[in-house]
Amino acid sequence: MFLKPGRTALLLAATVQLLVLLPYSSDAHAQRGDRYAPQWNQDYRDRDRDAWERRERERERERERERRHDAKATGVVVGVVGAAVVAGVIAAAAKRERETRKRADYCMNRYGNYDRRNDTYRGADGYTYPCR
Repeated sequence: MFLKPGRTALLLAATVQLLVLLPYSSDAHAQRGDRYAPQWNQDYRDRDRDAWERRERERERERERERRHDAKATGVVVGVVGAAVVAGVIAAAAKRERETRKRADYCMNRYGNYDRRNDTYRGADGYTYPCR
């Protein structure tokens, strides 16, 4: 496989590499979670950050409340407008139906042989005429 000097050099390089990396294999003080940093006042920073996050959460909750309130108000307005439109359409259809029925009754009483499908009547001469 390897010659004896090559194998020795490879083992020596691996040993040096392990010795170089060995001191760095443990966690650093900042990563251990014991908050060891003598130059920082970590508690002060944590309190500021926590207070800021708390204010941000409260602002977000307030914005969400306002959005929901606006959505409810919009829903009520849309519902009222929709009901008014539907009521108007129903009233217009009922009025048109009432006028059509009234016209048909008039033509039936006046001409006697009124045809509702064509809105015509048959005259004495045998021709059909529109009801007026």
